[in-house]
Amino acid sequence: MRLNIFAKPRYSLPLAAAGLIVILPWWAADLLHQYNNLSPIAHAVAQTPAAPAPPSAPASQPHPTLPDLTETADAKLLIEVSRRKAELDKRERDLETRTAQAQAAEQLAQQQISELQGLLKEVQAIAAQQFSAADADLELLVGLYSNMKPAQAAAVLGKLEAPKAAAILQRLDTRSAGPILAGMDPQAALAITVELEQRHAVFRR
Repeated sequence: MRLNIFAKPRYSLPLAAAGLIVILPWWAADLLHQYNNLSPIAHAVAQTPAAPAPPSAPASQPHPTLPDLTETADAKLLIEVSRRKAELDKRERDLETRTAQAQAAEQLAQQQISELQGLLKEVQAIAAQQFSAADADLELLVGLYSNMKPAQAAAVLGKLEAPKAAAILQRLDTRSAGPILAGMDPQAALAITVELEQRHAVFRR
């Protein structure tokens, strides 16, 4: 029979177990002694319970969107500028309209003035013609009455209206007008005399 030199004896395990039983009490006492010899700070640190973990930050929630004050002010400014511009444009249009109306009224007034001036010239021309014709007729009558006998001239002029008879006698020579006036009816002669007096009174004023 060959002897196995590497084979472990059967009684090695019981011996090892017995040795551990003997050594463990001293080893535990040594660890307790070393633990008691720790510094107070280390011991306090060792006994201080672990600080609770900070609470986890809540999930970020979207903040309510605040209005941009700058944009709001700019928008209000733009609205105010637009309103003022609209007012100025309206005033400018009103002014242009009034200016156009004033120019049209001025042109119309000038046209009417021109028409009135033309009408006045026509009236003056007609009046001048009528006065000229009347004066010519009057001069003709004056010539006729001057060539008539005083009694005949008095009979005709006495039947005319006082203003017309006075106008004829006024242009007659005084040497002819006196006998004619004396040969008239007294009432007719008085009316013609008053008319002549009023005409001369106008020139004496």
